[in-house]
Amino acid sequence: MTTIADTIRTQIGTNIASYTQFKVSQELPFTASGESLYVKNKKTVYVDELQEEVIQLYRTLDQQEVMQKDQQILAYLSTDAKNQPSDIDDVIASIKNARSAISGSMEQETLVTSEIEDDVITYTFEFNIINL
Repeated sequence: MTTIADTIRTQIGTNIASYTQFKVSQELPFTASGESLYVKNKKTVYVDELQEEVIQLYRTLDQQEVMQKDQQILAYLSTDAKNQPSDIDDVIASIKNARSAISGSMEQETLVTSEIEDDVITYTFEFNIINL
């Protein structure tokens, strides 16, 4: 069964295929001991597992519940902070656009944050999908 995380991972691979410096890993972003693989393997996108929360949106007059399912998938990409690839902005935009592979949702958004530690810049992509 293909999960939403698999769909996002596949779409990222398709979207960045023309940027030959970059690749997508099939592994999770962390080792069992908690080591961040995306810091170790720069220019490789790692997609984490789906996090899901179901909350009651409201209760109808006949006491039925309308539930909202919030799904979140995180993806990570690290590069050398001093020597960024010239096409990094295009790669980031391509990864963000992977949300288009998820159909039938009420809302989709991708937030990108970056953090520099030592000489490594890490981009964290937060894919948020909302369904009723």
